[in-house]
Amino acid sequence: MKYLRLFEQFLSEVKDSVLAGGESKVEVDSVITIKGKKISAQEILGAIISSTTEKEIEQYFYDKYGEGSFSIEAMSAIKKAYNDYKAEQAEEEKEKEKEEEGGGEGEGGDLDLDI
Repeated sequence: MKYLRLFEQFLSEVKDSVLAGGESKVEVDSVITIKGKKISAQEILGAIISSTTEKEIEQYFYDKYGEGSFSIEAMSAIKKAYNDYKAEQAEEEKEKEKEEEGGGEGEGGDLDLDI
């Protein structure tokens, strides 16, 4: 016999924190609103990934849960996770550019022959 779980049941059973990717060091934690509603780390991570600015992620949560629903600490935790994620993405982008820049010099790209 198969047991089916509701989406809410699944979210309540998952971890309270998740990593932002396979090799990521950014950990996103669940947040509890002032009204006692738990916002899962998965939902926060999804909002972080889909947002382009810090203001956009803040507005998303205010629109969904209400402006008075978050303590300063809770919203600060969400913003910190967003900023950490974006900083990590920017760092990865710089590394990719460095690799592309250094790799395009031919077979002996690192050899400097000043004759």
